[in-house]
Amino acid sequence: MEQWLELYNLLWDHNKTKDMKHIKLFEEWLTDKSQPFLFEGGAAGHMQHPFDDKDLTFGDFKAMVDAGLRGQLNFEEDPTEKTDGQNLFVTMQDGKVKFARNKGQMANPIDLNGIVSMFTGHASKLVEDTYIFAARDLDKLLRKLSPADQEKYFKNGKDFMNMELIYSLNPNVIHYDTDVIQFHGIKETDGKGNIIGTNNKPAKEITSILQKVKSDIGKTFKIIPPKVIQLQRDLDFTANKKKFINQVNALEKRYGLNDGDEVSRYHEMWWRELIDKEFPTLSQDVKEGLLKRWAYGDKKSLNMRSLAKQVGPKEAALVKKFDKEDVGKKYKENIRPFEDLFLELGSIIMKNASNFLAANPSGEAQRLRKEIETQASKIKKTGGVEQIKKVEAELARLSRIGGIESIFPTEGIVFKYKGKIYKLTGTFAAINQLMGIIKFGR
Repeated sequence: MEQWLELYNLLWDHNKTKDMKHIKLFEEWLTDKSQPFLFEGGAAGHMQHPFDDKDLTFGDFKAMVDAGLRGQLNFEEDPTEKTDGQNLFVTMQDGKVKFARNKGQMANPIDLNGIVSMFTGHASKLVEDTYIFAARDLDKLLRKLSPADQEKYFKNGKDFMNMELIYSLNPNVIHYDTDVIQFHGIKETDGKGNIIGTNNKPAKEITSILQKVKSDIGKTFKIIPPKVIQLQRDLDFTANKKKFINQVNALEKRYGLNDGDEVSRYHEMWWRELIDKEFPTLSQDVKEGLLKRWAYGDKKSLNMRSLAKQVGPKEAALVKKFDKEDVGKKYKENIRPFEDLFLELGSIIMKNASNFLAANPSGEAQRLRKEIETQASKIKKTGGVEQIKKVEAELARLSRIGGIESIFPTEGIVFKYKGKIYKLTGTFAAINQLMGIIKFGR
């Protein structure tokens, strides 16, 4: 995603005095969180679900299941809410407030005028207002930090506070009735835009400092720390723990693995099995190349252009066709049991959670459920064939992980385990995709 945002900045610079149609459309795609390729913001990167991290073991999965159902995801710090806003980074450099949206800007942060210029004329006036109003408030409020604190937390423009801009007039999927800038934590960089570390403690510390000097409330936004989620032990703890542990055990047993094995071993063996079945006559070297390409995303391991010289034109054509048309579907098939397990686990954990940012969680949940049911029904009656297929697929996923009644007004829960940050999103993934289909038809 960082590369797309850097490309956007280049396009913007070159199109300032030219035809703005395409740059505006591209910019809207980048900043709209309902789009499938936007992760957690330009420079923030993609926050992992547990099933995304192939280095975790099956034993780690079981520990997360047990702790989550017990309401004890505070392995290393309190679990917090993952909110549904717009992402921005801020730093202090030579006493001035500077901003970043991507890796390039982290190396050379821009000032308030730069943010105003960047978002003025945005395709969405509400997106424009969100960033400009927030930047103006931050430019005023952060100046109250002492020079010592500016250096301590921001290293003169080297480190950045990662934050979420939540503007009630500019909702994404979740509707909030408050206007806040929620600090997440400091992203430490090497001074060249590369993130080399994360420290979440300053989010609360800086907010506390600003509150003490009465500089946490701006013209539009109030600065708040991460929203700590209150978790309770699941009422059906014994039954649900048995259910999820049995699912993990079944995945282990498929390839004779155990709790100490990394999940990557399952995925590797799954892809080996598939490659042997689809292309039994290929040499082992070529199969290994396909394994690296399809299981690990290493596209340099096998030269597809010269594949015909290795396996013959007929076999090469079949491999390329599979690579183009089927690998994406097979990836979803491979990850689905892990994804369903953790999405359903997340939905159950959130049933036992409280202290969400939404002031009226039950009311917002009802709104979301009604909108999904109403709009999905309309698409089934009047939508195109592909649109209907996508809606039905997401409704089926929603059903597998708890159904429409498991929808809650939050993007999820964030927790830290063995030094890494993970998220549990429950039904939000399916809701996000459904709303994207409803809004954009894809």
